[in-house]
Amino acid sequence: MKKANDELLCLDHDPHLEKIQDLKWLPWIGIDYFNSEPRILIVGESHYLLPEDNPYYEKNKDEVNSPEKDFTRNVVQTFCIDHKKVQPMFDNLNRCLFGKRDMKKITLDMRKAKWQQLAFYNFVQRPMENNQKRPTGEDLENGWKVFAELIKILQPTECIFIGVAAADSSYNPYKCRHGKEKVGNVVPRLFSVKIEEQTCQCIAIKHTSHHFSWKKWREYLKNNNFLF
Repeated sequence: MKKANDELLCLDHDPHLEKIQDLKWLPWIGIDYFNSEPRILIVGESHYLLPEDNPYYEKNKDEVNSPEKDFTRNVVQTFCIDHKKVQPMFDNLNRCLFGKRDMKKITLDMRKAKWQQLAFYNFVQRPMENNQKRPTGEDLENGWKVFAELIKILQPTECIFIGVAAADSSYNPYKCRHGKEKVGNVVPRLFSVKIEEQTCQCIAIKHTSHHFSWKKWREYLKNNNFLF
């Protein structure tokens, strides 16, 4: 796993983030995020451990549980920016963000510039054993508590959830409504969050890992002011 480049990150709020109870990994916060309009926070679902029979399992487990809490940042650096290997979730997310199917046409400089404007973290605050596992009720309840604390610090104006599990859960404290029509084969979930003086418009979209209509979702997100 490539270590995140601190020159691309805003680290000013790390002391406050470190104090959030149950936040296992520090979010990626691009160095230009707080100067961007809109301020977009992307919320993934989970980090997954490699299978135990994988030769890199122990190294992966050590990275996930690093006391530096930098695993999420390293994931963004490795897969979203450096693009060291194919990773469907992040490749499709980048296609949606840039509007280009061919990943070779999304240059390193383009990826750096874009991700310097974005924030990202994963909703579930523990590593999942594998990608067949689903979050428990406790995971989702805890996820919403951590989300509320992050909103106070990151102050996004728009928030994009990758996948609809958190939005659909009974633990979602915000009134969630369905969009008027499907995008691809999923109806977007929409809700508004107000915490203290910060208001954030949120959307939950189809998970980007498989069968993701990136062009349709890009058009929908842009038309509804979720992308710059």
